[in-house]
Amino acid sequence: MNKIIFSLCFYISVTTVAAQEIPRSEIEDSVLGWMKVYHFKGVKEPLKVDAKVYSAAQLSVADSLANWVQASYTPKGGLGDVKRAVLEKTGLYNQNTAALPQSYGAYAKTYFFLKYNNSHKLVPANNLGVTWGIMANAVPSGWEINDISSPSQYYFTLPSFEITTGEPAVKKQHDLTKITNLKPYISFWVKNVESGGGTDYVLLCKDNKSPYLKLSKGAYLQVLETALPVIYQTEKKKIIEKEQGNQKNINYFIGYLNEKNEKRIANLKLIREKYKGRLGEPALVSAQPSINDLENGNDIFSNGYLSDPESTSGRVPVYTIDPAMAALCKTDKPQWILISWWWAANDPAEKYLHESIINNFNFDYVYNFFFNPEKVKGQQYKPLRSPLFKETVTVTEASEASNKNTADPNIFFFEDFSTTLPGKTPIGWKSKLNSDGKNCVVASLDGEPGNWVEIKGNEALTPIQIKKPFPQNFILSYDLVAPKDFTWGGKGLAFQLSKETLPGNAESFLNLRIGPGSGGANGSAVVETKFTSPPGYLTGTKWEAAPGFSNNKKNNRITVTIKKTDETLQIFIDKNKIADYPKAIPAALLFNAISFTHSRSDAETEKYYISNIKIRKD
Repeated sequence: MNKIIFSLCFYISVTTVAAQEIPRSEIEDSVLGWMKVYHFKGVKEPLKVDAKVYSAAQLSVADSLANWVQASYTPKGGLGDVKRAVLEKTGLYNQNTAALPQSYGAYAKTYFFLKYNNSHKLVPANNLGVTWGIMANAVPSGWEINDISSPSQYYFTLPSFEITTGEPAVKKQHDLTKITNLKPYISFWVKNVESGGGTDYVLLCKDNKSPYLKLSKGAYLQVLETALPVIYQTEKKKIIEKEQGNQKNINYFIGYLNEKNEKRIANLKLIREKYKGRLGEPALVSAQPSINDLENGNDIFSNGYLSDPESTSGRVPVYTIDPAMAALCKTDKPQWILISWWWAANDPAEKYLHESIINNFNFDYVYNFFFNPEKVKGQQYKPLRSPLFKETVTVTEASEASNKNTADPNIFFFEDFSTTLPGKTPIGWKSKLNSDGKNCVVASLDGEPGNWVEIKGNEALTPIQIKKPFPQNFILSYDLVAPKDFTWGGKGLAFQLSKETLPGNAESFLNLRIGPGSGGANGSAVVETKFTSPPGYLTGTKWEAAPGFSNNKKNNRITVTIKKTDETLQIFIDKNKIADYPKAIPAALLFNAISFTHSRSDAETEKYYISNIKIRKD
């Protein structure tokens, strides 16, 4: 969104001291909520910013939008605040924003990096976080066409999936057209020009008539022709100011500028001639077009030179704002509402914000409130779903094996995921989201009994409640399955056995990463260890074979066993001993954490299934 000024700011009236930031991992599951729920009551006085006068009615709309945001979303994994906003005051570097229509609304910011102040109250440690904006009469920012925009007219592009790499994954995550609540409305994704990724937008406008108009080739060429002398005079003035007093340099650089300008004018004529029969077609240009595109004989509507075959791959339309709708933006009623949010699928707090917006926010009410008010007359805003909604966890009956192992005093830990329904996150376990924003889930495997957990590019699948520390001597085992045609060379599944000083901070560890071979060939096992205190124990990396673990069967199943007896470490694949390290682990060391990690998945078959995790006292 465009830069804004805030008519309301959050201010902490305490003196803070240097404090260590709270790790995000410690709060990502915590519902911290809002710094304050404001319940804005409306505004009685107008606000003037430059030549724009925001009426009390317009500012009261901003109040309503802020209230609706707070009613629909309770921040999780961070601390939230909401601010009412109007367009920022124009200055030296944003003169062209004067051409933007009168825009106002609200922004919710969830701060991820927190600390405690002197009163032991949580406060933001910096300004980083995720933002959800709802603005009346706004235009997505970041893609202004600087060379042709002016204080009286604004032009921009909206680069989307067609010019990004990795399109399928990005488009799948950000395709809002399949979401029931959003289907009636215009939605799109726009790439971020600086930070990468992109922003989701939903545009609410009367009868879905977009305020953003595409320019034709003829109109765009006319705008360029009008801009050329203005740009020439601006560049000439800069030369004279920079080289003040040095006439020789002034003459040289103006001479060079004259040559460039002549090339621009000449090439513009050639382009107009080439497309003289197609001037009514939409203008398709590069994502960030420049007047300099005219200097080298380039075709501004195609990739390459004017003499090259036409190619519009990666080209995007040029937009301006419907002048009729822009004029009406001065009235009390919004002409359109632009809703925006940036999120990454593998970030729990950002995904939670996204899910809150698409599931809780009442888009229909907002549309009707502004564009069909009779439908909601006398009705207060209500979210579609409570912002504190939590899916009910259904616990199924434990398997016979689970009951038997639980009753055995020699079994320290057992898990076969039998109490979790397939398709659900395993009860009592936690995993990080993968790049598609998915947790590990319980699955049924055709041909294999019981429940299994699918791990596909997920990091750190860990049991939430496990007794600590583990026995001094033990036999730990788990069953592992790789599907048929698992990509040879794909990332292995890592199992880590750790002694942690803090959650996630392993002081000592054994990390065993196993991957399948191909076509019946043996797989590979990488044993990484760190046991440095006291010195003399196993620390480093060793490579071993994983016999019988390949990708040629429907289910390529093995049992992995790790045995610790005093200082000795032994590792087995099924009944095959693949490693025997006599002085590996200090005899008195007590482990207190386990985890499974699949660091990356690049194909559908690159996933693993685990079950029957057991720790037996030895």
